Amino acid sequence: MHTLSFLSRDLTKIIVFSLTIITSFYMLAVISYHAVLPMNKMNSDKPLASEMAEEYMGQAGVVLFAAAVAISTLGGNVVALLGYSRYLQAAGAQEILPAAFGLVSKRFRTPIFSLIYLGTTTAIFISVGNVYSLISYASYTQFAFSSLCAVGVMVMRFTLPQHHRPFRVWLVFPLVTALFGVYMFVMPWFGDDVLLSGVWLGVTLLGGIPCYFLCVNKKYRLRILVSLSEKSVTFLSRALNSEVNLQ
Repeated sequence: MHTLSFLSRDLTKIIVFSLTIITSFYMLAVISYHAVLPMNKMNSDKPLASEMAEEYMGQAGVVLFAAAVAISTLGGNVVALLGYSRYLQAAGAQEILPAAFGLVSKRFRTPIFSLIYLGTTTAIFISVGNVYSLISYASYTQFAFSSLCAVGVMVMRFTLPQHHRPFRVWLVFPLVTALFGVYMFVMPWFGDDVLLSGVWLGVTLLGGIPCYFLCVNKKYRLRILVSLSEKSVTFLSRALNSEVNLQ
């Protein structure tokens, strides 16, 4: 967000226009499905896009739609990768995460260590399971922390009312986000994957909480870990031709 010149003005417009455009496209897609496909095909297990393409353009349409979906997925992954890596980089620069996450490439200005971390963790997740498990449990963790962030926005609105913020949102938005996240967080416990949900939550908490207090929190972090973090930043900045970007 710090790359925008007029954050409070531009970000609000970006959110409104992007959500409007995406919602419009999704609604048009749903309407087109209902206009082309009969109800029995709508209820089938096959992808609706492929069914509509075959109904409207034949086998060539199936190939065309499959290519379009692949390109769209690639674009979505690129955007998500850039966004998540920037989150980690900003958190590292502000000492919310270890300082190594704040490293950016001197040549390309990309969050190089964050990209390496995301690629490594993704490869590990895929190697120990399958892509469906990755989607399920990564989303499960994401909804948990998204809910906590939304709750934090509401709490800080009352505890730090004069604190500077780049832009303000109506409280109804973080409230809806928190409630939706709680629903997505709680529902898996009533399904068939109760044990796996508990294991995933335990691994996340047992790994993240000690890491924060021992490596990040200035009150509790150990000196030896602080020294190790500083040395690792120095080594990585030289090895990756990068620097910590504090802006």
